[in-house]
Amino acid sequence: MGQSMTRRALALLAAVSLPGCRSAPSNTISPVDRPSAVVAAESLAAAAVRAEHRIRPDTIPVRTVGVAPFVVQAADTALAALGYGLADLLMTDLAQSRQLTIVERLRLDAMLRELDLARAGLVDSTTAPRVGRLVGARRLVVGAVAEAPGVDELLMEARVADATTSQARGAVSGRAPAARILDAEKALAMQLFAELGVTLTPAERAAVERNRTGNLAALLAYSRGARAEVEGQYGEALGAYREAARLDPTFAAPNARVEQVRGYSAPPSSSIGRFPGLTRATAVATERINAGVIPTVGGTLTTGGLADPSYPSPTVRTVVTITTIP
Repeated sequence: MGQSMTRRALALLAAVSLPGCRSAPSNTISPVDRPSAVVAAESLAAAAVRAEHRIRPDTIPVRTVGVAPFVVQAADTALAALGYGLADLLMTDLAQSRQLTIVERLRLDAMLRELDLARAGLVDSTTAPRVGRLVGARRLVVGAVAEAPGVDELLMEARVADATTSQARGAVSGRAPAARILDAEKALAMQLFAELGVTLTPAERAAVERNRTGNLAALLAYSRGARAEVEGQYGEALGAYREAARLDPTFAAPNARVEQVRGYSAPPSSSIGRFPGLTRATAVATERINAGVIPTVGGTLTTGGLADPSYPSPTVRTVVTITTIP
């Protein structure tokens, strides 16, 4: 504006909602229409790790389920992202059952980044129970994709890790040529439903079967989008999902992800987005508030504050003053 300023003070009035951790995750993978949702998810992930000692995994509902990125063991480096895409599609398929509660992608992705486990291959039978406890999943599905020996096929294998017992059981598998790897994923999904004690209705089974593509290039583009999303690179994820939709217009999954991820990468409509660092400062303030009043899933609230029934409101208002030096 042509004016020199030695100091600029910005006052931010933020209404910080405090739900989430006390209730079970939504059965569906809910769309999020604003970038602040990513900040909130990361804040809650950090708060959950700090309060990890208070978690009681036996109180997490038995049929809450998460799916971690699969390990890929293949000589062809073009297949490296496939573990993300197959896990993402498996999560969508498991969500078709009303009997299961699926941990939201945004929440699980934020926890994987918080624990530095966003790269496929780092969530295994050993680390899965802890991840499950922290995100409120009684069961966490972990698995691998490998080249089947002696034949031109890919093999998918998975286990279900229990947050209470810290054991991984119920090995299931499926195999198919690379171009038809979703046949193996569907076979794996059906076995996992059985392992989890779920009987699908005809409509639910049909919904699982619909989400397919025979175009390997489209599936790989989709998988790159899923990997970028786990890593928090939402602009890159959008580009990859749109490429997948272009390569196979009949593949429904990419467009569904575009609708959800577009909100994560949309430019902020408020003044927050115009000032670098302000979003992070808001997240820190939210995190510090949450740490004192929000229990992790399966945990217990300390006395006082929002835990007190006489507390006047479920919302905390905080004023954050940001001072920038030119």
